[in-house]
Amino acid sequence: MKFSADNKCFSYMGRIDFSTANEPLFIYAGSMVKAKFTGTKIAVIIKNQPMGEYSSFGAVIDGIQYKLDLAQNNSEHSYLIADNLPDGVHTLTVFKRQAAAHYFRFCGIELDEGAEILSADESYKLKLEVFGDSVSAGEVTEAVYYTGHVDPDDHKGVYDNSWFSYPLMTAGKLNAYIHNNSQGGIALLDKTGYFCGPEIDTMLGVESTYDKLSYVPYSDEGMTEWDFSRYTPDVLVMAIGQNDQNPNPAAIHNPDYAKKWREKYKEIVTDLQSKYNGVKVVLILTVLMHEEIWDHQLDLIVDELADENVRHLRFKRCGKATPGHPRIPEQEEMAEELSTYIKDWFNL
Repeated sequence: MKFSADNKCFSYMGRIDFSTANEPLFIYAGSMVKAKFTGTKIAVIIKNQPMGEYSSFGAVIDGIQYKLDLAQNNSEHSYLIADNLPDGVHTLTVFKRQAAAHYFRFCGIELDEGAEILSADESYKLKLEVFGDSVSAGEVTEAVYYTGHVDPDDHKGVYDNSWFSYPLMTAGKLNAYIHNNSQGGIALLDKTGYFCGPEIDTMLGVESTYDKLSYVPYSDEGMTEWDFSRYTPDVLVMAIGQNDQNPNPAAIHNPDYAKKWREKYKEIVTDLQSKYNGVKVVLILTVLMHEEIWDHQLDLIVDELADENVRHLRFKRCGKATPGHPRIPEQEEMAEELSTYIKDWFNL
């Protein structure tokens, strides 16, 4: 028995394209849909849009997480999650584990004949939005045996899981709704970082993607505009600066370039503040190793903006914890510090 994705019992989270209502397009890592259902069996219907060598999606049923590999084509497929559930009401979350490895269309679910779909009936205390890179997207989090070490060779994204990213963990600790707009390799400025590389002229930065719904230029959709009226967060987390040393690590030591970088950063923050009246802004870099000069630039941005609603949080092990992507324990460490910081700011 199929229930289409436009059923009113489904609740969605993230920058999702609803232009095709019965096949919404999941774009960003951590975007999700929730519902409750009855019966003993559930399958998820998805059309994948692969843009890399490997892609998977995640599902959580009654608190148990599942990982399912996706077909590397754009045909509609039914993915069986469970077929031996006990009778009663069950909870369901389907989420996007990866960033630009793919987009996918959620087409609905299949249940036992006579089973029902019910609203998730969830409420949230806060609304968060995060702009970040691969760390914020949850890349390579599941390579826990490599904690504190470089990434495993040629992993092709099999260890990526946005569920264990510090943004989603923070949202869980705060009971917050979240839009996690993060992409591996992205920097602030175009022609820097790694996203859409390796050619320098094709690299895109946050300056070209922060106002986009579809942000991957080589996707079927190309670049599309985001309607900011659809979502207004209480807290905006900017986690940019890790990839910005590429292709010229020495550039940030040049005062003129550093000023240019800060001016663009402030321009984006100010634009988002104008769209999100009263939003509190937290600037961060993560525990992944990087030059401290980037943290100093965030201090300068806070000083130059001189706005009580813009602050810089330095994690206790900022830039010193690991040469590889933070794994689940390190993501949890950041989530605990960030959620505590936000709770203190809001007196929660």
